[in-house]
Amino acid sequence: MVDLADVPAWITYHPRRHAAVRTHEYIYAQLIPYIGNKRRLLPLIARGIAATACQGGIFVDLFTGSTVVARLAKTLGFRVAANDWEPYSYEIARGTVANNHPPAFASLGGVEAVFHHLNALPPLHGYVATHLCPADDERPDPRHERLFFTRQNGERIDAIREQIAAWEAAGALTEAERAYLLSALVYAVSYVSNTSGVFKGFHDGWGGQTGTALYRIRSVLRVRPPVLYDNGAENLALRADAQQLARELPTILGREPDIVYLDPPYNQHPYGSNYHVLNTVVLWDKPAITARFAPGRRDKSAIRTDWRVERRSPYNSSRTALPAFAELIDALPARWILLSYSTDGTMPVQAVLQIMAERGSVRVLTHRYRRYRVSTPRKSPRPYTVEFLVILDTRGRSSRGRVDQLVEQILREEGRSYGDVSPAGDFEFSYAAG
Repeated sequence: MVDLADVPAWITYHPRRHAAVRTHEYIYAQLIPYIGNKRRLLPLIARGIAATACQGGIFVDLFTGSTVVARLAKTLGFRVAANDWEPYSYEIARGTVANNHPPAFASLGGVEAVFHHLNALPPLHGYVATHLCPADDERPDPRHERLFFTRQNGERIDAIREQIAAWEAAGALTEAERAYLLSALVYAVSYVSNTSGVFKGFHDGWGGQTGTALYRIRSVLRVRPPVLYDNGAENLALRADAQQLARELPTILGREPDIVYLDPPYNQHPYGSNYHVLNTVVLWDKPAITARFAPGRRDKSAIRTDWRVERRSPYNSSRTALPAFAELIDALPARWILLSYSTDGTMPVQAVLQIMAERGSVRVLTHRYRRYRVSTPRKSPRPYTVEFLVILDTRGRSSRGRVDQLVEQILREEGRSYGDVSPAGDFEFSYAAG
C-alpha cells in the first residue's frame, strides 16, 4: 500500500523522464497523446483521493480516456474499473488496466515471440495504406491524398492488424491477449501519425510547414509490449454509456464502489471524431471511403460517422450537458465522487457545484494554467484557466450554502473575482435531487 501523503512527490509528471515512448513507469508508459489527459494533474487527483481516506477498495474511472487516472488508482492499491464507450479507449483499458501480467500467448509461443513476429512482418498494402497514406512518401499530395501516416507505416499497420485479425479468427488469441496487442498497436499508430495528436486532420506535408516531429512521423512503426502493474486485484475494463452504467455499478462490481472519478468531455468536440482512426484500427471494420479526395470535399479526413448515433455524448452540448450531469450525480451509488473540470468547460462552474452540493459535502482543489495567447502583446481579459477537482462526500451534510464561496475560490485562482461574473448571467438552471 502506498503512503498517500507521499503521492504528489513521486507521481509528478516530468516530460523527459516520463516520455510515453521510452518510460518504463507504468502510469505514463505508452499513453496516447490525448486532449484533456490528466498527466500533469495527477498530483491534484492524488490529493483528492487522499482526502477521502480510502485505503484501497473499489475505484471507478467512468470516462477513462487515456487510462492515466485508472493507472494511478491501480498503483494506489485500489481495485479498478475503467470505463469508456469509445472502442480504442476500451481496448487500452482492457490491455493495460484489466491485465496485471502480460498474457501468456501460449498457443503462439509466448509474448516475446508474438511481438517479434509482428515487428518482422513484411509490408502489406491494405486498407490503411490505400485510404490514409500517400502513394509516394517522397512526393505526397496533400490536396488529394490523406497523409495520416507515411505509406511505409501504413503498410506496417495493415500487416500487423491483419495478423491480429487472423489469429483471432483462428481462435489463437484470448480476449486479454487481443486487447494487449491492440493496446500496443493503438499507441504505435498514435506515435507515428502525421498529426498533432487528434485525427480530425493531418499536417500539410510531413510535420507541416515547419517539419515538426519528423523524428517520430517518419520513424518505422514498431509495437512494444505495454508496461503493466500487478495490484493483486480483479480489475475490469468496461465499454458503456456512463449515464446508463451508473446505477448498474453495484451489480457489476458486487458492491458499491468506494470512489467514482468523473472526467466528462469539457467542450463540443466529440472524441469519436477526434480519434476516429484509432477506432478504425481497433474495430477493423474498414468503413467505405475514397482512396483520394477532391479539394474542398468534406471527406478529406474520412471521419467515421458511427459516433453520431452510437456514442453521441450529452457533455459535448451546452444544452444537454447540465441535465445529464445532474442525472449522473444523482444516480451514482458511491460514498465519494471526484470530478475533474475546468473554468473553460461547457458547464458553468456554479451550476456544477450546485448540483454536487445538493448530494452532500463538497470541497474543491484547484490548479491554474496560463491561457494560450495568439501573441505576447495581446492581453487576455482572462489570462488563466483553472482545472479544479471537486471532492463530494455523499454521506456528508449538503454544501448548498457554500456554493458561492467555492465559486469564489475557483475564480480567484483564475484571476477573476466573483463580482466579475453574474451567476444569473452565466447559467439558468434549477436542480432537485432525485
